[in-house]
Amino acid sequence: MTHTAGTDAADRLIAYLRRATSPFHSCAESAAMLTAAGYVELAEVDAWPTVPGHYFAVRGGTLIAWSTAHHPAATVGFRIVGAHTASPTLRIKPHPDTHSAGFAQLGVEVYGGPLLNSWLDRDLGLSGRVVVRSVSAGSADAS
Repeated sequence: MTHTAGTDAADRLIAYLRRATSPFHSCAESAAMLTAAGYVELAEVDAWPTVPGHYFAVRGGTLIAWSTAHHPAATVGFRIVGAHTASPTLRIKPHPDTHSAGFAQLGVEVYGGPLLNSWLDRDLGLSGRVVVRSVSAGSADAS
């Protein structure tokens, strides 16, 4: 099969989607792509540059990126492009441990309106981040 620019782009998109399995992974993958393209990651708590450039910031499952490389006249305006990374999915509930018919289960909730019939014929996996809170003094540290 001959690869064209279209199939190469599709292959790169499929590879990205395989690595970007949660909003957090999606932001990490996108941040890596932006860094490779010359963008500079900024921390929210630091002073941001006032000089023209290409920048981005990440907080959890949220990423913003912008370019101020050109100085257009005030009448030109600007463009904002956004995307939502968290939908659709089944999210694990805050207190997920349940048992039924002798099986341990995780309670999940529907988020973002997935087409559930298309999910019922495939194996599902877990993806995301784990938040660990330290336990009380004197016991094992869970963090």
